Amino acid sequence: MTPTTSPTAQLEFLRQTPLFQHLTAAQLAEISRDIVERRFQPGEIIFREGDPGRVFYLVKSGQVRIFVSGRDGSETSVILIGRSGQIFGELAVIDGLPRSATAVAQDATILCTLSREAFSYHTRRIPQFSLNFLQELSTRLRYSTRQMDSFASLDVPQRLARKLLELAQSYGRLDTDGVCIPLTLTQTDLASLIGATRESINKSLRDFRRRQWIRLDQGCITLLDPDALRTQVSA
Repeated sequence: MTPTTSPTAQLEFLRQTPLFQHLTAAQLAEISRDIVERRFQPGEIIFREGDPGRVFYLVKSGQVRIFVSGRDGSETSVILIGRSGQIFGELAVIDGLPRSATAVAQDATILCTLSREAFSYHTRRIPQFSLNFLQELSTRLRYSTRQMDSFASLDVPQRLARKLLELAQSYGRLDTDGVCIPLTLTQTDLASLIGATRESINKSLRDFRRRQWIRLDQGCITLLDPDALRTQVSA
């Protein structure tokens, strides 16, 4: 698809993205020429589990949910991506294997894509780009390790409290009385993200609201008392 932003605007966006930090103007311009911008509507599948992995994605705006499907048709969310500059689908450009999960746009989303061939070419030519990519992978690995530890050692209210704090740290914006998480999140989404049932999430959210730790308003979750949530995690 033809890019919808000017080359200057795209360069400025890339310059502010961790993956392209500390690159020279010439290096950034060289990579930018191989980047293709794509737009997705809410609910549109970006790729499916088992699809060939030919590109990786960089979020410009919007929100993406990555999930795996069970044999019974259930979905387990792997990660929710809603911050500009985040990457996903990166494993396919390394090993060339089929997609290990499905990605769907949660709302109107703009993504920048780089093909496997272009990625390989630029990482060989630009060591700083390679280093930045390794740092992104390290961040993702740390996240996965933390998720596994959470599933193994915490109960549902603790896992939910930790997830809300994590989302607030990654995506939150300060409001008049707390930290708002500006993501499209249903109770089913939250349940899938922490490996719980929708019923148990509903119960924990009601309890958090009763204690005035959070506020739910038209799909937006606001953390009113982050310290209480932190205490819940360590209880």
